[in-house]
Amino acid sequence: MTKLINFEKRKLESLKPGTKPTWYYAKNFEGLALVVGKKKKTYYAHWSVPTIQKDGIIKREGKRKWLGGFHIPLDEIKEKLRKNLDEWKKAGGVAAAASSVGGLVEQFIAHGSTGYRVKIKGVKIKYKKKTSKNYNHSLNTYVLLKTKKQSIISMLTDPFRFNGGDEYVTGALKDISLNKVSKRDIEIWHTRMERMHTTANRALAALSVAFEWDMKRSTARLYKGDSNPCLRISKYQETKDKNYLQQNILKEIRNYCLNETWRDPHFLTFYMVTLEVGERLEDLYRLVWHKPRSPKEIKNCSGWIDFEKGEIHLTDSKDRNAADVPLTDAGIKLLRQLQKYRIEREDCSFALQSQWVFPRATDPSLPINESSYRVKLNHFNYKFGLATREYVRGKGKMIKYKYKNIYTLKHLRKTFCVFYARGKNKDGSKRGLEQASLRMRHSSPKVTKDHYFTEDQQELRAANIYDDNVIDLKKKEQK
Repeated sequence: MTKLINFEKRKLESLKPGTKPTWYYAKNFEGLALVVGKKKKTYYAHWSVPTIQKDGIIKREGKRKWLGGFHIPLDEIKEKLRKNLDEWKKAGGVAAAASSVGGLVEQFIAHGSTGYRVKIKGVKIKYKKKTSKNYNHSLNTYVLLKTKKQSIISMLTDPFRFNGGDEYVTGALKDISLNKVSKRDIEIWHTRMERMHTTANRALAALSVAFEWDMKRSTARLYKGDSNPCLRISKYQETKDKNYLQQNILKEIRNYCLNETWRDPHFLTFYMVTLEVGERLEDLYRLVWHKPRSPKEIKNCSGWIDFEKGEIHLTDSKDRNAADVPLTDAGIKLLRQLQKYRIEREDCSFALQSQWVFPRATDPSLPINESSYRVKLNHFNYKFGLATREYVRGKGKMIKYKYKNIYTLKHLRKTFCVFYARGKNKDGSKRGLEQASLRMRHSSPKVTKDHYFTEDQQELRAANIYDDNVIDLKKKEQK
């Protein structure tokens, strides 16, 4: 919310916080604003600058700069604004905006995030849509501060005491000139996000890619430094999620899926197939029943089912290479059954004319996505003790709960990896970590170990490490 008022001490003191942060702009003083949040009031300077759009049209964009807390006398705030506003306006033109960290990031989002990957050796590979989306979200939110969450803006702009220094750092990273930006500025920005380790590391990686992309340009290059300022900054330690379904609950779930598929054919088949083949979810979303007839159709789907060979032919979304994934007997049985249900059952007939193995119920022309089975998964997990719930409101059939999943569909891939590595080949030899890494198509066994595989602690214990014959000799001596 925004309001235009006269800035007078008594009037400003009477302003009370609402449900959302409210911006008040001064009628009687150019460029002065006050934001009233839930816990505090803060003064800001505001002005507008021209920006160049993708089509070449110049539009004006609003800018804000932190001035100080509400405890500072209003006269001091006005004096500070009077001295600096003209300089800030001059520094906020089209050329200056482009020569700041924010300008570089905007250029990367507009022209680089959908192009070729910069941190790779060998063949040029374009960014996946999901990767581009994640990069853009991190940069927009945590660098450009294009977010409605005042808590994030405050976290990244409020006065900050870095490493116990005497001086407080103020302002946002996006406003720092590329001529002045240093590794220390990036480290301060990264440290501000200390309470959100994973998010901070992802944002740092995205910013590093943006700098790397700009440094590889020739005439259009904005950053003139010799090295990427994001390099050699220590990342936060992240807690790796290696949870997997234990054998007792896994057996119960598999029996349920195999015997009760008629209750919800598409969801239970998808759940079971994910568990049986251990593939990435996005590779299973866009499966089709038959081999596509044209390259265009192949681009739209992630793979198809070959019942004769008992395989799924995939194009791996990670490395873009073809992969033939063997189906288990249970997987083949459920997919065959799903084909029959599409013809025989009215509640599955929506999928009859669709090419997708798992089409959306709301629009069968599209495949399912990460949101399609969200509600069903909540109820399914709660049924097997894999989720918790809290009462929200209502009575009887109108009762509403809030669910929290302990395990998600992503944990099915981790489960598959653990049991595949612990299993045995036809000759009785144990598969182990390296064979599991090859089956999962990971770049190295280290990736498998760090994110997927968990050793069986019982198997690590041995009565005798070197030679079982030693035990036999001891027994003979005792006799």
